[in-house]
Amino acid sequence: MYTTKTRNTTLVFLMSYGTSLEIWHKIGIFTREITVINQLSKLYDRVLIISYDEEDKCRKYLKHFSKNISILCKPKSLSKLAYSILAPIIYRGKIKGDTIICRTVQLWGFWTGLLLKAIKKCKLILRQGFIASKFAIQSRRVKYYILATIFELIAYHLSDRIIVATESDKEYIRNKYHVKPQKIYVIPNWVDTELFKPDKEVEKEKGRIIFIGRLEKQKNIISLINAVKTIPNAKLYIIGNGTLRGKIEEKIRKEKIENVFLLGPIPHHQLPKELNKSEIFILPSFYEGHPKTLIEAMACGLPIIGTNVEGIRENMQNGKTGLLCNINHKSIKEKIKILLENRELAKKLSINARKYVTEKYSLKKVLEKEMLIHMALIEGRK
Repeated sequence: MYTTKTRNTTLVFLMSYGTSLEIWHKIGIFTREITVINQLSKLYDRVLIISYDEEDKCRKYLKHFSKNISILCKPKSLSKLAYSILAPIIYRGKIKGDTIICRTVQLWGFWTGLLLKAIKKCKLILRQGFIASKFAIQSRRVKYYILATIFELIAYHLSDRIIVATESDKEYIRNKYHVKPQKIYVIPNWVDTELFKPDKEVEKEKGRIIFIGRLEKQKNIISLINAVKTIPNAKLYIIGNGTLRGKIEEKIRKEKIENVFLLGPIPHHQLPKELNKSEIFILPSFYEGHPKTLIEAMACGLPIIGTNVEGIRENMQNGKTGLLCNINHKSIKEKIKILLENRELAKKLSINARKYVTEKYSLKKVLEKEMLIHMALIEGRK
């Protein structure tokens, strides 16, 4: 990793609109997300996190960060929208340095970065784990698509660097918004391959299938339940939360489904144990960006099943690192039965999946790519 600092440099880490460290903690991704901030802090004299936590909730998180990191909190008197606009003014005295770089987590809230750029003449790195307008098209949300398109048009042309997770996202931005390709960098999501790894001390539960993700329409969970409910000796464990939880609970109750279990959200650092207890990981989504849960499951050496859709098929090789299926429950059921019955194939996929992820998505390899972008901006290179 790079550890060299230049003099008087500041990184402003801009959390997504309305998002706080407390929210990260509640949904179980706090440990994962702060790893990136702590690593990036090695390049800078100071790092300032613009968070939507209020002052009394900020202090308890400071102990998890490097000493040169500070948290800028939202005043209680301000709404989230007002804070997103006024934060660069409120904290203009604290945001200082010969070189100031602002880095976003997602698109939403990017306007805070643009205001900061105008006030402090900083460089802006726009990072997107998924392209909002693409997701709006796939979910057929017209108003959301229009808003996302306007925001993306402004953000892409006014930012200094753009980070996306996949080559298809890069091509989408190039073609739709006519952005210069040299401004766009493809850096996939990473996985901590030392945390997410096969664990022989965790005993496998025969027939245990696991899904991790938001309980939303996009994830196609109803089809997954329909696929599993009639497979003898199969048990489906669902980790996550979302707006469909009530509907799923009602379906399980009404149909008296006895082999599907809702575990709710689980802290990120506990997921490796849940994965290692399982025999199969499945992601039956209608569409994806660059799903972290998929590569984390592969890092744990699980044979995986994923639907043949954008965001999934690019991250696995059918028959080599996993199995692709269609979005209907019959196809999902067929692939599950294949893996449960063919232990030799499951073992092959397991070994290949782990190797694939360690070669492409380890924290060290992925983070080095972003650190090169920061170094170039710090040194004033184009």
